[in-house]
Amino acid sequence: MDILIFDMDGVLISPQGYHRALQETVRLAGISTGNGPRDLDGEQVARFEALGISSEWHSTALCMAVMTLEKDVGLNHIFTQSNAGGLNLELLFQAIDAQPMHMSALQRGVEAVEFLAEKFDVPPEPYINLVARSERIDYSPTLNWFQELVLGSQEFSNIYQKQAQFQKKSYLLSYDKSLLDVNQSKKIMKWVVEPGHAAAIMTNRPSNGPSGFSGMPDAEIGAHFSGLSDLPLVGKGEILWLAEHTGQTVEEISKPAWKHAFSAILAACGWTMQECLQHFCTLPVDWEKSGLRFLDGSIVWVFEDTSGGMVSVQEAAKILYHQGIQVEVKKIGIASETTKQEALSAQGASVYADINNALASLDYF
Repeated sequence: MDILIFDMDGVLISPQGYHRALQETVRLAGISTGNGPRDLDGEQVARFEALGISSEWHSTALCMAVMTLEKDVGLNHIFTQSNAGGLNLELLFQAIDAQPMHMSALQRGVEAVEFLAEKFDVPPEPYINLVARSERIDYSPTLNWFQELVLGSQEFSNIYQKQAQFQKKSYLLSYDKSLLDVNQSKKIMKWVVEPGHAAAIMTNRPSNGPSGFSGMPDAEIGAHFSGLSDLPLVGKGEILWLAEHTGQTVEEISKPAWKHAFSAILAACGWTMQECLQHFCTLPVDWEKSGLRFLDGSIVWVFEDTSGGMVSVQEAAKILYHQGIQVEVKKIGIASETTKQEALSAQGASVYADINNALASLDYF
């Protein structure tokens, strides 16, 4: 089979809503920590993504953690530039870059702030907690600010049953743009119904999840904008559902973990999350007996703007290989920024400026 796996943000969608919400959340974090409003520039956003920190839930918490650290140690301008109102994140970026890429993005962030706290000889727990609990709406201030901005105040209150802090319309609906040409989206939907073809979206965006799961519609909004709303989607909702049913953590399943890519590959081939679940609850040595032989000889094309998804697909292919199932992985990097292009090239990807140029390199498109 030929299988296309698309990341969403930076590949199918220009995540301007997320980026604006990220920058506004960092500004609010600066005020909250007593550093004053701080600006995160576009190059720094790209640097986070190039380092594999692609979730704004994590990057906003990391920014708040280092600003809090600066305030606590009483040393001015380690991470903030008071005159310019900006952030100096070079020490943070170096600390993240020093962590192994196979670790989850969240764990790499935790290890980075622990290293920085120890560097300045202060107990690391408060800063670790800001990052480690960055996905908990009952704890994380950055998550509350960010989610209200991206969802809009009314939807935030409806979903989380919490009082809104602002009066905002959804940044996703206001600012997100499709990067995929309409003609290419139509070609994908025509291509995918032909025998031997499959495609899915693999994203860390919050999503509705399987039927009956109470998730959030961020990923579905993006799929609609891109014209690919009929493709199977494995987002945060699906990952949370799998984590609940297997007793594993989200970090053990979401990219760069192989299980995220494995789920997306099976979803592309028409499997439900319930059908994927049985493979998460059995040992890989039993997989060949449970209907995966059809994947032997397949080619998986993974379109990503960060390395995490590529690592995820590559690791899934290795797991299958050890069970006698050969899957070839073709890595397609999507990036216009030099920092991200270099990181994607280091993963062995062919790099293109946008998704339309990347698709045009394939014969059918």
